[in-house]
Amino acid sequence: MREKRSSRRIVFVANGVLQYQSQRFPCYVENISLHGALVSSDDAACDVVRQGERCVLTLQQGDGLPPLDVAAQIIHYGFGLVGLKFGEPDAALETALTAIVGRAVQEEVAGGKDSSRLYTRLGINTDRGRWR
Repeated sequence: MREKRSSRRIVFVANGVLQYQSQRFPCYVENISLHGALVSSDDAACDVVRQGERCVLTLQQGDGLPPLDVAAQIIHYGFGLVGLKFGEPDAALETALTAIVGRAVQEEVAGGKDSSRLYTRLGINTDRGRWR
């Protein structure tokens, strides 16, 4: 089955915060693209979020830069995972996201394999692309 994404998801492997309504949930970004992200969180977050609702994903930029807040829509949720679609970014947000995704691509290539905790959790052998 061919993937229909407009941009490839890159393993990001970083901590973040998912802000939904008046609540903040620590989360772990499993992968990211310029258009969305997949985050894992404890089941409490997945119990309260709802598909179609708006939220904010806060990401650390590093290099002494302030955290980046990205407006998103919840596309799917469950089993400790939340799929997010980012809203239309302004020029500054697009530049910051491009830098984050660019760093993630470099780390993924330098690592030589997919280090996603999600794949490990699901039992996917990323060295051969098959289930263990």
